[in-house]
Amino acid sequence: MDTRWLKQKLFRLKLLPYITIFLVAVNVILFLICTFTGEVLYNVGELSPKSFLEDGRYYTILTAMFLHADIYHLANNMLLLAGLGMMLENDIGHVRFAILYFLAGLGAHIVSLSYKLFTDEWYVSSIGASGAVFGLVGAMLAMVLCWTESLPHVTWQRILVVIAYSLYSGMRAENIDNAAHIGGLFAGFLAGLFMCVLRKCFMRVKRHKSKLNEKCS
Repeated sequence: MDTRWLKQKLFRLKLLPYITIFLVAVNVILFLICTFTGEVLYNVGELSPKSFLEDGRYYTILTAMFLHADIYHLANNMLLLAGLGMMLENDIGHVRFAILYFLAGLGAHIVSLSYKLFTDEWYVSSIGASGAVFGLVGAMLAMVLCWTESLPHVTWQRILVVIAYSLYSGMRAENIDNAAHIGGLFAGFLAGLFMCVLRKCFMRVKRHKSKLNEKCS
């Protein structure tokens, strides 16, 4: 029995960025639910110093990543997530991509909370996936700088232009959580550096083992 077609099909399925697809789908579905239910999910899932520290709703540091204020907010974040996700997920793998996304989102919201506490914005809420998306850009920058084999068609100069323009646009606009953007960017960059170090260590160990096998044979 020829199983080549089955292997090819499984290989193509493996290349699908299904974590990215899942994240986009969840964000869209939750936005549709919010559209028909009003403020219910926002009241429960948005992140603010009051909700996190006073009310003890610690889960909001995650749930806020999946809520969006309007269709433009959603579309902007999901288009970026889809584009970046398709590139990064195939390069670093599904599990690592998921870990990276959530670490960046957590880092973004930790910095956002800290900034709000510093500026005494106790009741100001944050929602959106933009902090995690900025984290993907930060991770991409780290990978291009430290692992030249990754993303060969992307240059660090282009990424810096994207970062500068995105941060500038955020500073100029109103009701934008720029602290979350900066926090996500740095969290993603650090996570990307860590992944590059691990990858280099793994490659060194692999080369060392292959040399030992050649000597033994």
